[in-house]
Amino acid sequence: MTFSPKISPGGVFKTDGLLRVVGRSIHADERGQKKRERRAFTDDELRKLVAGSGPRGIVYFTAARTGLRWEELRQLTWNDVHLTAEVPHVVVRAETAKNKKEESVCLVPEIAEAIKEYRAANESGSNLVFPQGIPRARRLQKDAEANAIPYQDAQGRYGDFHALRYTWATFLQRNGIAQRFAMKLMRHSDIKLTAKVYTDETQSPIYDSIKNLPRLGGHTQIRVQILGAEGQNVAQPVEVVEGSNTHVTPVNGGGSHALAHCVATDEVERVKGIEPSCAAWKAAVLPLNYTRHQSPPHHNACACLVNSPSLRSRREFAASDRRTGH
Repeated sequence: MTFSPKISPGGVFKTDGLLRVVGRSIHADERGQKKRERRAFTDDELRKLVAGSGPRGIVYFTAARTGLRWEELRQLTWNDVHLTAEVPHVVVRAETAKNKKEESVCLVPEIAEAIKEYRAANESGSNLVFPQGIPRARRLQKDAEANAIPYQDAQGRYGDFHALRYTWATFLQRNGIAQRFAMKLMRHSDIKLTAKVYTDETQSPIYDSIKNLPRLGGHTQIRVQILGAEGQNVAQPVEVVEGSNTHVTPVNGGGSHALAHCVATDEVERVKGIEPSCAAWKAAVLPLNYTRHQSPPHHNACACLVNSPSLRSRREFAASDRRTGH
């Protein structure tokens, strides 16, 4: 959201999205506005962009290997560049930094060597490092298209100049730099901004990080027993036990068959007495076509219970107690 520049009795409206009122800054409400999504350039894309953009190539390379913003690069002088120090670095002056704080940015050897080679002999320290200026988004778009680099990818993300800063954060993450160090190099105040916003996850080597994880031993042998040669579930053979209605398969046969033994018999179910029986019950696995036998009409289960020896002995014992008065 922007404002038209004009003077008012209470202050000045500026076009930078800030409302200046009597020395105070009030951020404009930008909720609901869709921000431009950016991506990081791949190493191959950056290599082509640097090599195929003429004198602008060193600018793109410096931005992608330092994370310096467009305005910071525009005002960078040779006095800010320290290539011969024990730790090569550039100084981002407070007046040029976005957060208005002076900070040093370490230089990786590759970019330090490239800047040293780029610098002209007897260059004055007060001179701008990039006197021809910093390419704007439109110029970078033309350079990208000329080198067969999509300015906007399939996800709708842009590869503009600020995307070179995304490229720096992603390059650090891909090469195992600790997030705390990456946050410092990016000059962020919140590590979440470095990790979640400026790091392009599409370039993260996720598969490479998990492909060498330990294996679970014996997994292949277990699957061979269950699956067929083509990796599909196969039909299980069925064995019919002669003289019974039981169908034995690998599921209820073998070791499982010993646990649940199939009992095929034409006997009517035996009625147990009330007293615990010393005979163990037999578990039976019945086939799907099994029909339970009904008790013959002349067999009366109730009569068996009434006349069972256990009940008779109890009745006789109770009658004896009544006679003796116990």
